[in-house]
Amino acid sequence: MTYSEKQIAAKWVDDYLDLYNFALSIGDAEWQQQILQNLHAKDNHIRLEIDHGIRVDLWLRFDQINRKMLDIYEQLRNAQNSEQQKQLREKVWEFKLQRVMIASKLKAHYAL
Repeated sequence: MTYSEKQIAAKWVDDYLDLYNFALSIGDAEWQQQILQNLHAKDNHIRLEIDHGIRVDLWLRFDQINRKMLDIYEQLRNAQNSEQQKQLREKVWEFKLQRVMIASKLKAHYAL
């Protein structure tokens, strides 16, 4: 588990312990049992939380690349010479490759 994954796990457990203490303070025994069941299955819940965070991050990066590509296409439309167009096309190609790698990672995460 990486450092950030450990942070996510610690936060998840802390949040559930806070919920448990609140359920205890209001006397809700049924809720306490549900929280205890979630704590016993914490590894699975934490893994889901980490996977969700990874997918969100990948989608944000994918969207960021798309925005950069749109900017480059706009520059390409206004390019004055062939050398500038060539450089912009090379940038687009690099972003396309990055986007393919991210899409591959997303596909792998959704297959889990």
